[in-house]
Amino acid sequence: IHPCLTYDDAPAAIEWLGRAFGFEQRLVVPGPNGTVIHSELSLGTGVIMVSSPKPADGRFGPRHPQGGASA
Repeated sequence: IHPCLTYDDAPAAIEWLGRAFGFEQRLVVPGPNGTVIHSELSLGTGVIMVSSPKPADGRFGPRHPQGGASA
């Protein structure tokens, strides 16, 4: 299981997750205008994925009215 997290400011979130919890960047795919299309961060043997919002795919940041957990 690899959780996918969406942040309004994904680059800042990636940096913060590293400083606060020790996540290491395995892969970061930058997008236009300072966005992140895809990233993989590891902590021990665990991996999470972080990206910028992708409204066309139904993925919104937590501040958006449709943000939050999705099924």
